[in-house]
Amino acid sequence: MLDKLSLRTVLIVPFVLQIVAAVGLVGYLSFRNGQKAVNNLATQLMSEVSLRVEQNLQVYLTTPHQINQSKLDAVKLGLLKMENLSDWEKYLWRQVQLYPYINFTSVGNKKGDYRTGEKLSNGSLMINLSGKSTGFDFYSYNTNNTGDRTTVATVVKNFDIREHPSYQNAANVGQPTWSSVYISFLEPTLILSALEPVYDNNQLQGVLISALRLDHIGRFLNSLKIGKTGQAFIIEKNGTLLATSTVEQPFRTKDNNKKELFKAEESIDPSTQATAKYVAVRFQQLKEIQSSYLLNFEIDGKRQFVNILPFQDGKGLDWLIVVVVPEADFTEQIDANTRMTIWLCLAALAIAVVIGIQTSRWVTNPILRLNTAAKNIAKGEWDTTVESERSDELGELAKSFNSMAQQLQQSFATLEHRVQERTAELAVAKDKAEVANQAKSAFLANMSHELRSPLNAILGFSQLMTRSQTLSREHQENLSIISSSGEHLLTLINNVLDLSKIESGRTTLNPKKFDLYRLLHDLDDMFQIKADDKHLQLVFDRSPDLPQYVETDELKLRQILINLLNNALKFTEYGGVSVRASKHSTSQNQQKKSVNNSVSKTYKHTEDEASNGINFPHLTMSENASYKTQNDGSASASSFFIHFEVEDTGPGIAANELDNLFEAFVQTQAGKDSQEGTGLGLPISRKFVELMGGEMSVNSTVGKGTNFKFDIQVLAVDAADIESKKPTRHVIALEPNQHPYRILIVDDKPLNRQLLIKLLNPLGFELKEATNGQEAIDIWDSWEPHLIWMDMRMPVMDGYEATQYIKGTIKGQATAIIALTASVLEEERAVILSAGCDAFMRKPFREADIFDAMHKHIGVRYIYEDPGQANSSAVKERDREMTAADFLKLPESLVADLKLAILKVDMDFIESAIDQIRLKDTVTAAAIANCIENFEYDKVLKLISQASSHE
Repeated sequence: MLDKLSLRTVLIVPFVLQIVAAVGLVGYLSFRNGQKAVNNLATQLMSEVSLRVEQNLQVYLTTPHQINQSKLDAVKLGLLKMENLSDWEKYLWRQVQLYPYINFTSVGNKKGDYRTGEKLSNGSLMINLSGKSTGFDFYSYNTNNTGDRTTVATVVKNFDIREHPSYQNAANVGQPTWSSVYISFLEPTLILSALEPVYDNNQLQGVLISALRLDHIGRFLNSLKIGKTGQAFIIEKNGTLLATSTVEQPFRTKDNNKKELFKAEESIDPSTQATAKYVAVRFQQLKEIQSSYLLNFEIDGKRQFVNILPFQDGKGLDWLIVVVVPEADFTEQIDANTRMTIWLCLAALAIAVVIGIQTSRWVTNPILRLNTAAKNIAKGEWDTTVESERSDELGELAKSFNSMAQQLQQSFATLEHRVQERTAELAVAKDKAEVANQAKSAFLANMSHELRSPLNAILGFSQLMTRSQTLSREHQENLSIISSSGEHLLTLINNVLDLSKIESGRTTLNPKKFDLYRLLHDLDDMFQIKADDKHLQLVFDRSPDLPQYVETDELKLRQILINLLNNALKFTEYGGVSVRASKHSTSQNQQKKSVNNSVSKTYKHTEDEASNGINFPHLTMSENASYKTQNDGSASASSFFIHFEVEDTGPGIAANELDNLFEAFVQTQAGKDSQEGTGLGLPISRKFVELMGGEMSVNSTVGKGTNFKFDIQVLAVDAADIESKKPTRHVIALEPNQHPYRILIVDDKPLNRQLLIKLLNPLGFELKEATNGQEAIDIWDSWEPHLIWMDMRMPVMDGYEATQYIKGTIKGQATAIIALTASVLEEERAVILSAGCDAFMRKPFREADIFDAMHKHIGVRYIYEDPGQANSSAVKERDREMTAADFLKLPESLVADLKLAILKVDMDFIESAIDQIRLKDTVTAAAIANCIENFEYDKVLKLISQASSHE
């Protein structure tokens, strides 16, 4: 990476980085030390504040109970009576003056009489009373200097001390306790009353009350110095705010002038509100807080220190003291130091850059002059020299450069002459290669046309003959052989053309959304019979996380798996073949980046016994040879890989054959011995895998088996995106009430014309033929067909010219022209469509494609064969009555297996035996299966016994 940087950068950057790193490290360490100091200071400050508040509360809350005790002593000494409260008025009036934090001191008896001595915040002394004498209304009187009542200040209706929560609470507890916090009748302040029940012979005589003003606690909290902007507040464990160091009152006045308490989370002070919410979230239940906590949190991104201290006095109080201090109160100086450090860093950086630039100029300017001179020489200015008066290393370099320039000038003249000669030779070779490539393309195109045209007739007439209901079973089998052989020949032709397109770089992907599970199931069905014929086990295994619906080139994936399965089953004589598929986020072969032909000295061999008794080896590591192909393409973020393995227990591949395994037309020794195949399957498969973003590798052990592995890149899709396959239906007639359709068939090959005539004539189409483009134009001009099936390669006039002529007229626009061609080159499709053809169809074609194209382009409607009718003959054969003669035609071993399976009542064994019989006689197998489904086991056993007796 350094070789891409300029010399000036290399000289400046390290020098600058050293200075910045040193200054930055010092600043960072200073900042960290400051942070530690802040944390220690915050802890000490908040602990000290919390302890001061706790100590003050302990002193403050002890006083009311001491007052109640003095009143109780007076009662016990007989100085005051609970029955006559009139004597209490001046006693209470004098007592309230002795304690500055007491709001009032009072007494209530069991008759409902109540007396209070109260001191307001403005210093006024009041005597309050209620009871039977006042009609149980609360009267508050102003007093003179001697404690006598003067005028009424306030009246509160319906006040019975016995119904007051404080009185009832003291009576229920039966010992000194506290009332709930409430708001005073006379003043805007919170009141907390100390309660003392008075008993005589265990009978409640009344309650002594001493009330504290909690606003004195708020003033004390406000007097504390808690940093610069810190605060403290006291809450009950239900979250109710009792006192705060801020100016906020711990109660609120509603619209009806009614005052009520509120929770700290509803405070108008942002810091109090945020802290209360944090504590509530942090502890969920405030009652669980039984010890001190030192925490920190953030308000609007600013760190806050919080100390929570529980307070209990043993008489029922259970409060929380909360102290919160912003970190910024302690870090102001640290922040100033940090800013200074940043300015120092910037200044040091600027100085370092200036010094570095000057130094780099002194070093690099001579080098830049050398670079400029070298570029001039590269442009052909051979007389360029570098002037330098320096005697250091750069001066010596300039002298050497001038000497080199002179030598280059001398060599260039000779080299230029040689290059001109070589360029002329390469131009001639290029022309020859282009001519050869054009000849190859022309040869492949002609070969495709000449081979696919007769194949079109073979496969087409085979399709027509399969529709016949009069063919014997032997003829149907012969027809099936003809059709499969034609398909095999078509596959060979396609393989050669595929290889040609791969070599010329014309192969492209055609992604399609499809059901991967169905593809694997179809391949299982396709190759199961072949495996059963060779008594091999064929296993398809997919991982649980393998997606069912994917998008990739389905046809190429199918061809890859078919090629590998064909090879595996062809060369395997015992054991079986396993196909495994699994999902991976990356290619499983990416770690192998080179061809590896190595043989290991150890192997591990495990066997899994199949249900049919065949031991199927799975090779994990073996004495093997590995060959690896690679693809440098990388997967996109939205795709994944599917990993496939096709493993067999065949003869294996020798290590010296792996080098040429993926070369075209090359076969292994086992392939040569079998005298089958062309040697194209594996090269095409490997190229397809690489085209699909994956890689292919092979592990093989001679005498043990072979394992082909490959990955392909796919996209997962939804089931709704998959096109459902329509069942194949045979056309048997045209729908009624359609006008006659005129169809012109143009082809120079009589067999091809005859095939279309045989296919279309029974349905009632009006047909005419033409052997070349000129005849087609003449017939079209006079007959005006609705549709023309146009072959593109013909003598006299080809299909391209005829199509252009017809489509060049106004009348010709009403005629649909569908091209029929044996070419498989994609570029020819574009040429055909540009000539004016409405559609494009390759030979050999399927009859369903012919009918679908005519429906699409001229609207022909058909009557299709009823699938139930198509299978009626098979149903009749299935339901026909079996006889003992049917079993006489079967091999004795198959009949014995079936009998044994029925006697054991082994349904899997029975199904396997019927499948073996189906390979010999499908009709008898269907009849047996029908009996088994209807539980007619005795009938089958009886017929087997009759067949045995006839023998």
